[in-house]
Amino acid sequence: VVKVFASWCKTCQIFDIRYRKLASQLSDQYTLVSDPNTNSNNSNNPQSYQLTRRGPVRFAEMQFDDPNNEEMCRLLNATKLPYVLMYKGSKGKVADFQCGPSNFQRLVDEVNELMDPMDEEYGVDGFASSSLEEMEWSVGLD
Repeated sequence: VVKVFASWCKTCQIFDIRYRKLASQLSDQYTLVSDPNTNSNNSNNPQSYQLTRRGPVRFAEMQFDDPNNEEMCRLLNATKLPYVLMYKGSKGKVADFQCGPSNFQRLVDEVNELMDPMDEEYGVDGFASSSLEEMEWSVGLD
C-alpha cells in the first residue's frame, strides 16, 4: 500500500493519522534491542531492531511535492491527494484511488480483500469480523 501525499495538504495530514494507525496494526513489528554492555545514555551507540512479528501488509509513502517524485506521480496519475496505490506480489498494481479521511473505510475494505486468506494470525477472511469492526472503530475514531 503506497500513500501519495503533499506536505501542504491538510486533508493528507488528517488522512496520515489513520494511515499510520492502520500500518501499525498490519505491518511488521520491531523491538529495540539494547546492548547491556553499552551506556544507554550515550547517543553515539548504534541502535538495532529485531523483527518480532511479520505483518501481512507493507506500507510506504511518496511525497507529491518532492521534485524527485514529480514525474513518478504524473506517471501514476496521482494528482488528487491523498492518493493510494495498492500492489499485490506478481499481480502488480491492483487498485488505485483518491482516499481522504471521509472514505478511509474503502482503504480498510480494499486491504482486507487483498490480504492472504491463509494468514492464520488474522483469521480465515483476512480479518476476523470482530477484528475488522474493532479496527474500523480504532482507526476511524482515534
